[in-house]
Amino acid sequence: MVDNLKTISGDVDSKDNREVDVDVALDIAGLGWYNIRYSLCLALFLIAVIIEPVGYAYILPSARCDLQMTETQRGFIGSIPYIGIAITSFPWGYAVDTRGRKRMIVLSSLAAGFLGVLSAFMPDLISFTALKFLMSLCLACPAAVPYSFIGEILPGRYRDVTLSVTNAMQIFGSVLVPLLGWAILPQNFSIDFGLYNFKPWRLLTIVYALPFIIGALLMSLGPESPKYLMSCGRHDESLEVLRTMYAGNKRKSPDDFPVKRLKMITNNDEDKPTFFKSLVIQSAPLLKPPFIKWMVLIGFLLFGIFVNLNGLYIWLPDVLNTVLTGGGQSQTACEVLAQKRNQTVVGGVCVDTIDPMTFIINASSSLACAVIAVGVSSTVKIIGKKNLLIAVFILLGSVCLGINFATQKILFAVLVSSFPILGLSIGPVNAFAVEIFPTKLRGMAVSLAMMVGRFGSVVGMNVAGTLINSACEVTFYSYGGLLYLCALLTLLLPRQKAPSVEEKESDYVSTKL
Repeated sequence: MVDNLKTISGDVDSKDNREVDVDVALDIAGLGWYNIRYSLCLALFLIAVIIEPVGYAYILPSARCDLQMTETQRGFIGSIPYIGIAITSFPWGYAVDTRGRKRMIVLSSLAAGFLGVLSAFMPDLISFTALKFLMSLCLACPAAVPYSFIGEILPGRYRDVTLSVTNAMQIFGSVLVPLLGWAILPQNFSIDFGLYNFKPWRLLTIVYALPFIIGALLMSLGPESPKYLMSCGRHDESLEVLRTMYAGNKRKSPDDFPVKRLKMITNNDEDKPTFFKSLVIQSAPLLKPPFIKWMVLIGFLLFGIFVNLNGLYIWLPDVLNTVLTGGGQSQTACEVLAQKRNQTVVGGVCVDTIDPMTFIINASSSLACAVIAVGVSSTVKIIGKKNLLIAVFILLGSVCLGINFATQKILFAVLVSSFPILGLSIGPVNAFAVEIFPTKLRGMAVSLAMMVGRFGSVVGMNVAGTLINSACEVTFYSYGGLLYLCALLTLLLPRQKAPSVEEKESDYVSTKL
């Protein structure tokens, strides 16, 4: 037990009875295995949310014969995860801010996982689509909450780096999608269940849903956010989480934690408001100054990211498969597509196979993108969030434009496979949101911004599905131009805040403990 610890403002005897802000307490608790392991667990939810919709790029082409699916239906079903996320982000944001980060992410992920598994046993297109839609209603929570949750269990000076690295780990989800598809889809088995045959694509559907269940079971053993607990006036619970965090990180007794009292957040509401009134109270501040300009800016940036990452990219494995199986050496991808248009059915036989090279290229390139992303993210403190965003937007905008001029299959494969790098921009944008919005509004703010982004996924997927066959070159020019616009708008984001006196003090204290 430390008795006489000197700090900037005095010794620990005077601090024992002094109220300390929860951010200062987090800095004193430090960074170690305790909060890193829960950050990894929260990253698993983000990986699961990547696997589910991106997996449609492999499941739907393989299932189109069994489910008698047209290309138009395929485009709609592929956008279902993003529709569900978009329409439920608002209520999930409310639930997260009023019912707890941990409880909501565990419940929503368990529901998503079980519904995903159940969808694999649906006999026809209607029942399969219905289960996938119900599953999509549970995705908004695990898609957004980890960003704010991770930001609330880490010391401020490590927040940007950890959020960016965690976000980069999502790209490993893009690696798992083709690897799992490559391992399962080429298998030749069929189990007769009466109403349908259980084939490899159904097994793959189950496997893609399992990360939700695994993540929920692991997180059920984890802590609630100490910042959320303090925002609810639950002082003792928040302090206990911080004490446990300190003990796990420093390998010391919880009793050695020098902070004895946390600064309470003022709450003048004596009576609990009704649901709708509480919903208005929670969201209204975000839709007026000073927060509305940041909501619009962050929402638009996420819209631009998801238009490309989840909209255009979902069609690219199929485009790559078409280019690899046809076309000449001097043809662009758009010229190959023009030749092979409307060839879902060939000679009266439904074609639902995927060239093995498509899996190999996508898995290899996604792995390379993931390694690059983790390496770049670990230096975000040096590069800066804003510079990183601008670089990623310009790079992927140039990739979109370059696709229209690539006449070699290898070059086209490299350009198409670089799209997962765009996922590197989600973390910094959400890190800005965590920095800008106060704790009480943070869950709702991130959820609403992600809702706008997910609408971008719906728009991007359906527009790309329509244009890529009728106006292929225009598609890539338009999507690339949007990324250039996002790079320009990124300049409007606020500068990094200088550390406050309390933050400096906490840095000093934590170096002495």
